[in-house]
Amino acid sequence: MQINRILLLIMLMPILAWSQDSYGQAEYDISKEKVLYTVGYTHLDSQYEWDYKTTVSEYLKNTMEENFRLFEKYPDYVFNFTGSRRYRLMEEYYPELFEKLKQYIAKERWFVSGSSVDEGEVNVSSSESVIRQVLYGNNYFRKEFGKESADYMLPDCFGFVASLPSVLHHTGLIGFSTQKLTASSGVPAALPLPFNIGVWNG
Repeated sequence: MQINRILLLIMLMPILAWSQDSYGQAEYDISKEKVLYTVGYTHLDSQYEWDYKTTVSEYLKNTMEENFRLFEKYPDYVFNFTGSRRYRLMEEYYPELFEKLKQYIAKERWFVSGSSVDEGEVNVSSSESVIRQVLYGNNYFRKEFGKESADYMLPDCFGFVASLPSVLHHTGLIGFSTQKLTASSGVPAALPLPFNIGVWNG
């Protein structure tokens, strides 16, 4: 029986195809030294305490423009952003910025991540629903950017089913990231996870 392994990284997104040579970071030998890479990330609920129009007119545009400025100011700065649905909105409403975004993705400064259409709910959803999120999300990333994500990002989900590592393994993903292992309701989890960073076997 094959054991599925999904890395559970809290607050850090894995950059799975990135090598230290990409940016000339030869001063670190990651086979001998412990090195921590920090990566910019913006979590954006497409609709929460604001309407969809605000997401499009303010938040998506600001996400692109602010990160483009950071790319110019800091040559080693890299950034992750999730949700193919939000990329589609960028493409539709800001085509000129979207073309610039494609250049940063090609230069491996901006990484498509999360693999899915959106950060969906996984407690009630069927396994097929999660698999289709990854299928449609990564299909869009491949079509538009020639890249795909190898991780699944759920920064704001209220719990995770035990089958999630196995389901994600069937999609070909090798990483999982979150910042919310337990709901922030103040009620302790019935079976709290015994780790913050580790390997979750399915």
